[in-house]
Amino acid sequence: MGDALVFGVLQKIAAVIAVEVAKAGSSTLLKEACDQRNIRNTIMHIQTEFMVMQAFLRRANVHTAKNETFEAWLEEVQKVANKIEDIIDEYVYLIGKIEGTSNYLKKRIRYMKNCISLHEIHTQLKEVKDHLGHLTEMRDRYGISISDLERSSNNPPNSCSRMDISAYTNAIVEAEVVGNKEERAKLFQWLLEEELGRAIISVFGMGGVGKTTLVNTIYRKEEIKKNFDCCAFVSVSQSFQVEDLIRSISKQILEKEEKLQTGIDHIDPRDLIDRLQQYMQNKSYLIVLDDMWKRDAWLSLSHALPVNNCRGRVVTTTRIKDVALLADENRAIELRPLSEGESWDLFCTKAFGKLREKICPPYLVAWAKKILEKCQGLPLAIVAIGSLLSYRERVETEWRMFYDQLSWVLSSNSELGWVADVLNLSYDNLPTYLKKCFLYCSLFPEDFVIRKKMIIRLWIAEGFVEQKGRETTFEEVAGTYLVELADRSLLQVVERDVNGRAKRYRMHDLVRDICIARSKKEMFGIVYDNQYLTDLKGNPRRVTIQNQCEYLQLDGGSSKLRSFLLFNNQLASSQIETSLSNFKLIRVLSLKYSNMVNLPDVVYELFNLHYLDLSYTKINVISKSLGRLKLLQTLDLRFTLVEQLPREITKLTNLRHLLVYVCHDYTLMIYDWRSGVPVPVEICGLKDLQTLNAIEANQKLVFQLRSLSMLRSLDLLKVKGSYISDLWFSLLKMPRLTDLGIVACNKDEVLNFADFNPLPSLEKLSIQGKLEGRVIPSIFSRFGNIRDLRMGWSGLRADPLSSFLHMYNLTDLSLFRAYEGQVLTFCSGWFPKLKTLALINLSDLSRINFEDGTTQSLYRLKLIGLRRLIKLSEGIRYLSELHDMVIRDMPVEFVENLRGDGQAIVRHVAAVKIYD
Repeated sequence: MGDALVFGVLQKIAAVIAVEVAKAGSSTLLKEACDQRNIRNTIMHIQTEFMVMQAFLRRANVHTAKNETFEAWLEEVQKVANKIEDIIDEYVYLIGKIEGTSNYLKKRIRYMKNCISLHEIHTQLKEVKDHLGHLTEMRDRYGISISDLERSSNNPPNSCSRMDISAYTNAIVEAEVVGNKEERAKLFQWLLEEELGRAIISVFGMGGVGKTTLVNTIYRKEEIKKNFDCCAFVSVSQSFQVEDLIRSISKQILEKEEKLQTGIDHIDPRDLIDRLQQYMQNKSYLIVLDDMWKRDAWLSLSHALPVNNCRGRVVTTTRIKDVALLADENRAIELRPLSEGESWDLFCTKAFGKLREKICPPYLVAWAKKILEKCQGLPLAIVAIGSLLSYRERVETEWRMFYDQLSWVLSSNSELGWVADVLNLSYDNLPTYLKKCFLYCSLFPEDFVIRKKMIIRLWIAEGFVEQKGRETTFEEVAGTYLVELADRSLLQVVERDVNGRAKRYRMHDLVRDICIARSKKEMFGIVYDNQYLTDLKGNPRRVTIQNQCEYLQLDGGSSKLRSFLLFNNQLASSQIETSLSNFKLIRVLSLKYSNMVNLPDVVYELFNLHYLDLSYTKINVISKSLGRLKLLQTLDLRFTLVEQLPREITKLTNLRHLLVYVCHDYTLMIYDWRSGVPVPVEICGLKDLQTLNAIEANQKLVFQLRSLSMLRSLDLLKVKGSYISDLWFSLLKMPRLTDLGIVACNKDEVLNFADFNPLPSLEKLSIQGKLEGRVIPSIFSRFGNIRDLRMGWSGLRADPLSSFLHMYNLTDLSLFRAYEGQVLTFCSGWFPKLKTLALINLSDLSRINFEDGTTQSLYRLKLIGLRRLIKLSEGIRYLSELHDMVIRDMPVEFVENLRGDGQAIVRHVAAVKIYD
């Protein structure tokens, strides 16, 4: 990881020179400071040294096979890199401390107090400069050269260490169709047996053998789900919490009910178990408990799943045979590695997927079989190696060199050691700019779903993302990083939006384990899930506190922390507050879901802070001292109790994402289910703002919004009709705006969007409020790029669907109390890309017509609260791609019709979920 460390230092140096030092240099006080000028000059000299060193390491990393001299030298390089990173961050902290006030006298006093510290920083920088010179001399003295490394590794340049790892985002899906035919058939049969009562089935085997793949393949089959009233698939993991598992199962089974929408997280666990038992008592069910490590997990959950007179099936997957013994007699399946023939089929699919026949060329068969022997039939290894090779040139010499390197990394006798080596090989072949980003993903809890926007903002806050020209934002560059990691199958895509774009990711358990070990060894970061944490040995740069930690008091070793991520809602806020006082150089602070009520004053003295997440806490006040955090990029206050922001927020000139609102009704059924915050109009001077959700509108603000040309997401509440003209003119000045939400100040306020030009980049539009003339404005016919449209409380009297026809890319349409008419008609040929349709609380709607040939891509249909709709539309039989139907809070007559004659109409729909 030496090249990644040097790369990170160069990124930080560039940021300091371009931003922090440049701004400090414009200060009259700091211009007078000789130390400040000397610091800048020395940093620039070190930057040159590191640029040359990075070039050397990029080549040297191709030949790192067990060269002890090089490894010892590289360890010294890593120490220096960490040292210079600490010095630079210390310098930035001091500048922030000095510049933390606009009062010149106070600033001068602060400078005098910190003058000695600045001098010490310059001294330390000179020592690092000298050390770098010594490292260069040492490298030459001991003959550490590219040619020597090449000879010691017997691995010529441009060998497989430099290969591009294959893009196999859908590897799991492909792997599930190869091998294990008998096991799949057996599981399928057991699930469909008519025997009543609860049955426990277990699938077990070593890590990476395909347990989850097999079970998930069967679980997703339509013929399986149709035989159960309710289904849930949950990941248990090593650090499971019974409460979390109960909530996860409940969300999949209970939360579809209108009264519980988004509210399960707020129900007492004991009450939740009672509701779950009551709901499932007379229903058949299928529950998958994936990745169980302890018998205790089932013992804790068993009482929540009723033993009834219907068919209950519980399927567990585990690596531990003792856990598998929980299964009923003769109801355990052991998965073994693939046979030689199955392995070959899977390997060819991955390695030669670009060829039409997907067949190994004859001249590569010998080397391909030798490589495949190293995989020992484990699907995970076969997919990884095959994918790596798919990007290699298909010539014998290349494959021979690949085999020569692979032989030593797969030589471990431990159960998973050789698999770890394969995955380490994937990591080692990552470009420098991806290595820290990838390791950062391992800091999240096991089976954690990583949201795209969140991880992008964290990477940027840490300084991991390169600047690639003025026209490309950091967020766009980071987005390509995610795509590349997913394409290399180092991150699994677990959810895509309706347009097929990945939005949520997960790191495979094996991959995560390897990354955690590497992160700990190199002090990149540690994951802490033990009961007590009082000391961070080795000065790690990042730490995450997970569920099992009961006591936290960080003194020793925490002064070097750059990220502190809390995934524990049980720790006392006093323990967190005590530890915060040591986080001087912190850049990322996430206290989401913590018990915080008041934000400690010490947070406002974390001058290096770039990312602050306080969402889902009970914090209700943000101090005016917030203005001291001048480097802050992301401030997340969603689902807090904060209703006012200090005027000093306008001093946060680096702010990119501001998210803040209070939720008043978790069912989302009332008009004012949430409230935003008023902000000073001067916030429009923050030129880097990209996200502004959710703020209260006023006349001056909507006029000044035109200054925010970088804005991509805007959510405005309390909008008056008189604001619309100025607001729209401002929106036209935002060429990157893709997501717009407008909420009228009350449900009777009329919004007039007539005679405006369209917003060319807009993809998602949400309008809540009554429309002028109670009709869809003509501007909608020019919204060609809209993919997601949500209309609420619009007061429409005429069928609005024809007004949406020009939205050729529309994939998601939601009408919530938007239409007061009786009939909606989807004509033939309309909405060819529509995948999700939600019709909610349309009080007068009594008929929905689907003509043959309409909405041919519709996948999900939601009918909720349509009190006058008593009969299922015959036209649903034409919706050939319809997979899910959600029926909630519908008339008794409608439900009876659906369960009776309507069965013939929805026979082709895989999942029809009715919530009375």
